[in-house]
Amino acid sequence: MEDSDWHDIAHAPDPHSDNVRRASSTHPLDFFRGRNYAGQYIFALTADDGCRALPKPPRLNSIDVSVERRQGDGARLVLTLEDRDQFDIFRALCGHLLDATVDHPRGANGPGLRLILRRLADWHIMLRRRHESLLTTEEIIGLVGELLFLRDQVMPRRGVSGGVAAWRGAYRDKQDFALGACQIEVKTQLSTSDHRLLISSEAQLDTARSRLLLCHQAVALEPGGGSAISLNALIDDLAQQVTAAGPLVLEQFETALEACCYTRREEYDEPEWLLIDRRLFEVRDDFPRLTPTMLPAGVHAVSYAILLSACQAFVVDLEATLAEVFA
Repeated sequence: MEDSDWHDIAHAPDPHSDNVRRASSTHPLDFFRGRNYAGQYIFALTADDGCRALPKPPRLNSIDVSVERRQGDGARLVLTLEDRDQFDIFRALCGHLLDATVDHPRGANGPGLRLILRRLADWHIMLRRRHESLLTTEEIIGLVGELLFLRDQVMPRRGVSGGVAAWRGAYRDKQDFALGACQIEVKTQLSTSDHRLLISSEAQLDTARSRLLLCHQAVALEPGGGSAISLNALIDDLAQQVTAAGPLVLEQFETALEACCYTRREEYDEPEWLLIDRRLFEVRDDFPRLTPTMLPAGVHAVSYAILLSACQAFVVDLEATLAEVFA
């Protein structure tokens, strides 16, 4: 989305209405962008039904989030940019909401509106975290792992712009990379750790709607030199490629890093990490996992661990499988 996507829309002529246009002619949900009577940029989704007992809208800096009740159990969700200096964040947020619902059933605006409110709550939590707080070692390893996979496997096959767009782990999506009909989850741990895959929810390995690949990576701490790389150096390496792809791609990459609560700190110059193993599994059939349909009524948000040794029957050739996925 560009500034002109809103700028070429005139102010609403009436204080009780908005001047809007469809945000995307191909998107399954009825998102609209526009301007209100005061000339402020807005992004809205209206649902005629399915909106009873909605969660409370979160508070976002410089962006007002409001829910207008409609006849019956309908509602209209409106994001209003209050500070034009924060347009880049507003645009990135709107783009993320479009991307997050692109596979939603067509016309299901009520469930879509609920999903959007949950996504906004996630943004609120992520942006609220103190930027001066250091990432934990586990968070650093997880981020390094996703960025290594982005650099080594996704960007060479999909290009820089497509690779950055496919990286969804920063936004706490169910899987780390969305590649059309295929999703890829990346799990990275120290080579000295016990070989277990930590699964964050019953939905993370659910294959009800798409093909799912799981990549396990092992990294080792290195004193420096060779092909080992620090978190800062890895991000610098990627940033050079992203910058060459243009300002919009760079902005998308920086927004994703902000969502990961990464800010450049000298503490991230060390340690350096060396990738020593990368294996790919296909989650299918009786792969050891829990899915929503397996849980008793009322049970949800289940986290659990899988022994890596129990997944060996599902190993697939990484190069051949990714070549097929990206074909």
